[in-house]
Amino acid sequence: MKFELEPYRRNIPDDTFIEDLRKVAGQLQKEFVTMEEYNKYGTYHSSSIRNRFGSWFTALEKAGLEKSRSEINIPIEKCIADLKRVAQQLGKEEITQKDYSEHGEYSPNPLIRHFGNWISALEQNGLKRTRNYKVSEEEYFENLEYIWRTLGRQPRYTEIQKPLSKFSAGAYEQNFGTWRKALEKFVDYINRDATEEEVQRLHEETGSSAPNEIGLIPLADSCRRSSRSISWRMRFLVMRRDDFKCRACGNSPATASGVVLHVDHIKAWSDGGETTMDNLQTLCEQCNIGKGNLSMKSNKG
Repeated sequence: MKFELEPYRRNIPDDTFIEDLRKVAGQLQKEFVTMEEYNKYGTYHSSSIRNRFGSWFTALEKAGLEKSRSEINIPIEKCIADLKRVAQQLGKEEITQKDYSEHGEYSPNPLIRHFGNWISALEQNGLKRTRNYKVSEEEYFENLEYIWRTLGRQPRYTEIQKPLSKFSAGAYEQNFGTWRKALEKFVDYINRDATEEEVQRLHEETGSSAPNEIGLIPLADSCRRSSRSISWRMRFLVMRRDDFKCRACGNSPATASGVVLHVDHIKAWSDGGETTMDNLQTLCEQCNIGKGNLSMKSNKG
């Protein structure tokens, strides 16, 4: 599996965006298209169009579509009251834009325009922010790697939501500046080779003996045992080394739908095997369950 970015859409002509917006309006048989509707049926993402033209309503005007006058003229006090009503109805202090879109009387747009962003709208009205700013960069990368590997391709902005993703697309934008910058930083991180410092850190995390070359952690001495747990980074390095394929049957998520990959100890940890690169292998879920605590050599006869 390759972690490569698709071509950036920065150079898409304005007319292409406008034509796609009109296409969605025609498909829905409506003279007004909300951002949520466009995200569901459009080719691109509403944020790309909004950023290009300065606002969603400017894009609608250029496409010859009507603005939603009822939404524009809604008093902000009514929007705030409705937001609090939804929070009370759901019994939650953390309301996502999706929650409000599904249960609110209006769209989130008036609140976002008035307060600047959704988080500010929540905080200034006594509700809690919906994003966790204590999440580490590596946790964001781990989540993105899982999504990419599950889909077998670069994920789309609209796909970054539960249950597939632990974090929202907005959280990536908040922490990396834009969704594209998050992808760029992830691809740079995920494709680089492990440095001596990183391998040393992996060694310290597992408690195994010190590495003697980049990317390889030798088996620990009998007097020192490593941790049974495998860090995400070590797990990824093992799967990348094995080309994201099961070493027993050759199946891969990239070629077979539903394949789930595990990283397994070749010699079982309970039998003295260590959590080291040369004692770890990639197996699909089915082969790993069938293997149990037996070594691959034992399985082969």
